Amino acid sequence: MLKEQNPFKFEFFKHFGLITRLGLSVVVSIVICVLGFNYLDKKLQTNGNLLIVGVVLGVILGMIAAYRQLKKYYER
Repeated sequence: MLKEQNPFKFEFFKHFGLITRLGLSVVVSIVICVLGFNYLDKKLQTNGNLLIVGVVLGVILGMIAAYRQLKKYYER
């Protein structure tokens, strides 16, 4: 006989995976933008102005990526 799987466990891991993907997409976007704009900031010697732009752009791009993932998730 096969044991019935607990639906709570399945839903927990399904949502945990979604939250992990959302968090990673935001963090990776921010880190990539900060590193790239920090490099440009040092090369162009703009005294941290480009670093601020990198943080803001990274947050915006991360939120857009998270929104797209959520949209795809709820369309299913």
